[in-house]
Amino acid sequence: MINRFFYIITICLLLICFIFSGCKKSSVSDEELAEYYEINKLNCLTVLKPLMYNNEEYERQELFKIVHFSDAHLSPWSHGNNIKKPNNLKEAVRFANDTDANINAMVATGDHISNQMKTTYNEAISYLTIFSYTLFLDNKIPTFPSTGNHDSNMMNTNHPEYTINKSDLYSHLTTHINHPFYSDTNENYYYADLPNPMGGVIRIIALDVTDQEDGIYNSQYNAILSQKQIDWLCHSALKKDMTERHSVLILVHHPLPPANKEELKDVVFNDFLHDWNMIPDIVEAFRTKQPISGKYYNKRNASDYITVDVSYTDTPGEFICYLGGHLHTYLHYEVKSSSDEILPKQLMIIANNMSASEKSATTHIERNHNGLRNNTFNLYAIDTNRKMIFVTFFGATGFYYQQALALNYF
Repeated sequence: MINRFFYIITICLLLICFIFSGCKKSSVSDEELAEYYEINKLNCLTVLKPLMYNNEEYERQELFKIVHFSDAHLSPWSHGNNIKKPNNLKEAVRFANDTDANINAMVATGDHISNQMKTTYNEAISYLTIFSYTLFLDNKIPTFPSTGNHDSNMMNTNHPEYTINKSDLYSHLTTHINHPFYSDTNENYYYADLPNPMGGVIRIIALDVTDQEDGIYNSQYNAILSQKQIDWLCHSALKKDMTERHSVLILVHHPLPPANKEELKDVVFNDFLHDWNMIPDIVEAFRTKQPISGKYYNKRNASDYITVDVSYTDTPGEFICYLGGHLHTYLHYEVKSSSDEILPKQLMIIANNMSASEKSATTHIERNHNGLRNNTFNLYAIDTNRKMIFVTFFGATGFYYQQALALNYF
């Protein structure tokens, strides 16, 4: 009996030592963080630098380069993006502004903050404030955030007073954008035009998936696009001042429908309040210079629908791809529209989650709570002449994809 007692005490002491040693190990010094950053930067630039210019000997041109991160999930519990020390976000901003990387733009596709069931309004606002401050402080690169399902703080449906509304998002997020942008008044959807070093213009269109006036629907579980936003997308973002030298990127947090649903059934799911073919159908009409007219119904209210009625027969410009997040893994796939016979399909690229503590059970990418596999984000070099996107990675995802991925978008 005594031996058994001492055995139990010994095991308890060992567990306590293990827990405390683990806690100590999870605390990373600034020197270690700097070392991890430099190693990940070197690994990333080794792959990215050969792709910065095209291979045409007669006319060497610089490609358009983007840093894309998603699902930063700033909170008191997020590994790498704790609100007291959002190191992963700082690393992305630092890399984007590094002259060796020569980045042209930076995008963040939603879920900038994280929530729990009892995260209060003031707490969520403070997370969002820290995110915006960190993202835009000393950031000289044109940077464009779009909204995600966590950003409106509606995890707890019984506490509507916790909700961050569109006015809050606008004042704490959209107004901080450091490059001229165009939108309806005080809306969190917008577009921005940037010069393409290859010639022409890259238009970045950011969609707001929390877009509702009255808070009827829970945007934690639904991607919400209003009639007003769709009218703006159809008649302004994809039309106004569009030229033959415009190339379009669309930021949307939630994944759009895959062409091969069976292949991606474990990771891609439909969160859109209205028929999720709506955006691909609009973009397909823009791509193929066709008219489109139709109704897209609300899956929770059969009497509610969004009307689309626009023609792109005389509208110039081309579509590159969608950039998104939400799935907490890296992914690229062909998007399905209702017009199945029209090829090629549209391309969607998903960025892995930035905060390692929100790792998805379905991802194939190894993540650690500290070290070289804590942070991760995507980098793109877009060749608008050859209609190609070269995809490289910083951090964890780069250890899995050690060579650039070459994706055709046209």
